[in-house]
Amino acid sequence: MENKEAMEKKKKAAQKLTMRVLLAMTLIVIGYAVYGLITKDINMILFEILLILFVTVYLVFSDVVEPWKTGLLQDLTPDRKSAYLKILAADVIGAGALFYWISGMNSEAGNDFLIPVLIYFVATQMKRKIRPEFENGKEETGTEAETEADPEDDNGEQ
Repeated sequence: MENKEAMEKKKKAAQKLTMRVLLAMTLIVIGYAVYGLITKDINMILFEILLILFVTVYLVFSDVVEPWKTGLLQDLTPDRKSAYLKILAADVIGAGALFYWISGMNSEAGNDFLIPVLIYFVATQMKRKIRPEFENGKEETGTEAETEADPEDDNGEQ
């Protein structure tokens, strides 16, 4: 119980750090957009770089910093390591699609702009499905299933 509470504290502290950094990045991006609207002079390449930097910082914090600060990257079992690598792969694919979309914001690509966004959302959904496997591990999921099956075994069925 104490271990779970300590883990929750670490997780909340890591999430607070991520939120602070993302809030600062958001203010920078919005500040530049407001500056561009007021002066009627916005450098789209700089704006795209700021957006790409925002996405990169978000992914680094959510996929590396938070798991590292909460201790999830310590003592990785092969199953958890595999799940973590799948999460990283999904994020690389999703980020690549977003980077493609962001870099094409000022071009007239027609309907092609929806495909990278769709790829990003599919990659994000894959990541959400894999994340519990990384955080909890297959071992714990298996022991929960065995615990549920134990009452049947106590009824004389072995």
